[in-house]
Amino acid sequence: MSDDVSTSVMASFDPFNDRPSRTVRNTLAKMLESCLERREVFSEEPTDLLHRFPQSPYVAYIKDRVERYRAATTSMRSTEDSPMNQSAILWRHGLYFEAHEILEPYWLATDGDEREALKGLIQGIGVFVHREAGQANAAQKLARKAIERLNRYGEALRDQNEMDIPGLVTQLSRWLEAAENNRS
Repeated sequence: MSDDVSTSVMASFDPFNDRPSRTVRNTLAKMLESCLERREVFSEEPTDLLHRFPQSPYVAYIKDRVERYRAATTSMRSTEDSPMNQSAILWRHGLYFEAHEILEPYWLATDGDEREALKGLIQGIGVFVHREAGQANAAQKLARKAIERLNRYGEALRDQNEMDIPGLVTQLSRWLEAAENNRS
């Protein structure tokens, strides 16, 4: 599991509070999903986005994502085509929002304990999305929920080794403890 949450690109790129940031993020994520459906290496140049959003935080985000998308989709070429595997690879490339987006339809299609486990995994990934955006309070709340749900239902996940659920719970617990100690 990667613990490197890049804040340099995200410093003024805020999809939670800035509509252009959200548009850029969501458009790129849809481009990636389309590429994954075709099982291709990401090669599209988002020239339309670069023209629509020429300001530095958007351009930096776009270029960073395109580079990561290419690396992630190259890694996927020789692996199984499952949502868990795709999410794990995206995770390892620091593509937290995108990993979340890949898992969400999978979560919606399941039920029972596996559905609860997937919800916990999505919440755990969401912690990193909030951390990237500098939303520590939201990340802490989500971390508590994710830890509880993953501890209770994590064993129900098929392909759980892809995401190293125990490692994620440990990582979230350590980060949450550190964050709470810094608040004191």
